[in-house]
Amino acid sequence: MIFRVGLSVALASGLSAAEAHDDWRDELPLLARKAVARIDQDTLDKGHQADINADIELGKKYAAEVEKEMKLSDNAAMVARLERIGNELAEIAKTTPVVVSWGDKRLNPFPYTFKVVKQNDVNAFSLPGGYIYFHEGLMSSVESDHELAGVLAHEISHAAFRHVATLRRESEKISLITVPLILIGIFSGGGGGAAAATLGGLLGQAVGSGWSVKAEQASDYGAIQYMLKSKYNPVGLLTFMERLATREALGPNVEWGIYRTHPPSPERATSIRHWLAQSNIPIRRSEVTTTYTTQVRSGDNQTAELWFGNQRLHVFAGEDAVKRAEAAVPRLNAFFDGVPAMFEISADGTVILGRGSELFDVEEIDAGTSGASVDTLVNNATRALKRAAFSLHQRASYGAI
Repeated sequence: MIFRVGLSVALASGLSAAEAHDDWRDELPLLARKAVARIDQDTLDKGHQADINADIELGKKYAAEVEKEMKLSDNAAMVARLERIGNELAEIAKTTPVVVSWGDKRLNPFPYTFKVVKQNDVNAFSLPGGYIYFHEGLMSSVESDHELAGVLAHEISHAAFRHVATLRRESEKISLITVPLILIGIFSGGGGGAAAATLGGLLGQAVGSGWSVKAEQASDYGAIQYMLKSKYNPVGLLTFMERLATREALGPNVEWGIYRTHPPSPERATSIRHWLAQSNIPIRRSEVTTTYTTQVRSGDNQTAELWFGNQRLHVFAGEDAVKRAEAAVPRLNAFFDGVPAMFEISADGTVILGRGSELFDVEEIDAGTSGASVDTLVNNATRALKRAAFSLHQRASYGAI
């Protein structure tokens, strides 16, 4: 009787049925409210577990099909590396609630599995229930554990946020039967053989609907949140995307792979930079890559060469050549981490400057091995630094503007 009266009064006052339903609970005695709460929680828990079980079963079926088409890698080192980092991040995902911009916002603790497949293209994909696959080509292309962790955390987020279920729930114009195929198209790049054309068309529908954009952005944000709880630097997610975007922009014959399934876009990279700034994470590319870091290499005649990416900056000579080159590395890394402009590089006599601070000094002995004058070496080093800065600015701009 209390329920009926309370509900009638609430509905008469303009409250929704859900709001009215909540009101009648407040009128119950404390012990009764606790009992009702326990029943409700049990019901919710059972429903949640059913959702998790459904994803696991669906992913298991997809995984069986994937492994019919793709051979698993026999590269033990790759597999061990993927499992080590993947399991570390999976434990965080299973126990750490994060902000979910698109997908299931509940904490969904899946039993994750990580496998490497014999494919040379740069790609990775996530199936429902925590089945995650990386291609050998991607394993070879990451430049640090931080970058690998960034891609892993992204793929884990797809599963943890139940993006397949979200697509199913939000699909109104496409049948539930074809939605899983669309997701496979988005996350794995589609199938081969007779399925290729069908998946290609479905992928076009999904991309046009904006689902893939929402899924990618949500997974990027999820990846950063998971990485912040780990020992890995989330800047690795940004640098990996920047290199993908550079290859896509500069390469006339790109093998699409992950480009098509996880399109690197200025908007995504801008969002990542924003989230990193919000978390007070400095963008120091030199800490997570080899492309964006200064390196010392052995040269001819006991010289030490200073390189940034694929640009040789200077050759040191003499007994202390290696010592001088290594002393310049942290200064150059700090300078390039700031993505400098070319005009910020200059010379004061024999001293090469970056933003007015010394980067390294050209000495007379350096000229002895090359036959060039010290002035020529200073000019060459200045030009090399400017070329390196220009290249870095271009690469960063693909994902920052």
